Amino acid sequence: MKNNSQIILIFIIVITLIACKNEVKKDTNHKGFTIHGTLLENNSSVVYLFNNKNVRIDSSKVKNNNFYFKGLLTEPEIFSIQVKNRLNKHSIALENTIYNVFINDGFATVFGGKLNTKQVRFNTLKKELNAKKLAALNTFMIDGVHSDELYKSITKLKSKESKIISRYLIENSNNILSTNLLSSTKNLSLEELKKVNTKIDKQNLLKGLLVEKIAVMQKKLNAKIQLQKLAEEKRIEALKKTARKPAIMFSGDGLKGNMISLQEIIKGKKVILIDFWASWCGPCREVTPKVRKLYQKYKNKGFTILTVSEDTSEESWRKGIAEDNMLSWHHIFDDYGRISRMHNIRAIPHMILIDGNGGIIQEKISISELEYQLQELL
Repeated sequence: MKNNSQIILIFIIVITLIACKNEVKKDTNHKGFTIHGTLLENNSSVVYLFNNKNVRIDSSKVKNNNFYFKGLLTEPEIFSIQVKNRLNKHSIALENTIYNVFINDGFATVFGGKLNTKQVRFNTLKKELNAKKLAALNTFMIDGVHSDELYKSITKLKSKESKIISRYLIENSNNILSTNLLSSTKNLSLEELKKVNTKIDKQNLLKGLLVEKIAVMQKKLNAKIQLQKLAEEKRIEALKKTARKPAIMFSGDGLKGNMISLQEIIKGKKVILIDFWASWCGPCREVTPKVRKLYQKYKNKGFTILTVSEDTSEESWRKGIAEDNMLSWHHIFDDYGRISRMHNIRAIPHMILIDGNGGIIQEKISISELEYQLQELL
């Protein structure tokens, strides 16, 4: 039945267009616009014409399913037609020329006018793309197509849609279609809008509208980024405040013969690495350059290091520190393994990461895990 209705509608349109050829001759002397309308419904008596400010400026009684409008424009405008007691308004890019309009079941078909033809073509392309999107979704639902294939298909169609919208905006930036098409830019990303904007002359009305829209989108994006940043900061702060097992506080002899205390080192710091090592420990010294690199990256963000040496010779200890360029942070000489026994350490390297409150973040942490934790916490 639906196909038969479409065939009948097309037949009526063709017959009406042929009939209108005779009427066109009557309007050739009219310098303004003429709208020949056919209402393929029998339950309405009046059709209204609205200007671009949505103000009703004219009405036409329906006689034998036909209605008629006539007027003169100083410049092209976007008008609309509405059947009495119907919600739908049918847009027309109106110029001083002849139009044929067919309205049936809430839908309108408009012939005539260069700008209107462009608008109709644009709308047709969008409908075709929407139909393809729906077909892809139906295929996914019915035939069980994989979700990644659906995603690729929809992404490809969206990309094509963005290109069509961008092209139409650029091509029609010097006429009234540009402002009418601007509502379609909701499908364009901020970067795509900026790209369109660079290809439009400053004199065009669309330029100002685009600049305004880009500014609004940029403001929203900045606000979104700021909210994400605040959320991330709160998440990190929550991690820092998580109840942790308290680290063992200890002290020992430093490089200058002074007493070094972990309790003093953690004051004012956010993250502290306790690194048990020795100059004779090959794996310890292999990882030192990576530790030093992380120290340089995060030292100004609240990170410091305390190494605890398991050397039996102070001379070897001091020599190892100098050779590995570790003089920038704190050092303790663990005489007779006193501190390592406190931590029940049986092998080195052994690194412990603690927070500024003395809570243990992670024991026996690897260099890769250390880097991750520093990225998250600082």
